[in-house]
Amino acid sequence: MSESDVIANQKKILRNQKEIIANQNQIKSNQNTIKKNQATILKNQGSFDTVLKNQKQILALLNK
Repeated sequence: MSESDVIANQKKILRNQKEIIANQNQIKSNQNTIKKNQATILKNQGSFDTVLKNQKQILALLNK
């Protein structure tokens, strides 16, 4: 393997490493977004449970 081949391979490796770092940063960003979305989902579930409870109370009152 010639010196120029070695240098070309090192450049490819460096480009790949930069791309890996960029991908890792994107993954971290996506994970943070997922965490925020999960928190929102939990809040919405709580709100939905309250709505269902209220609807049951309304139905009970209407059936009296």
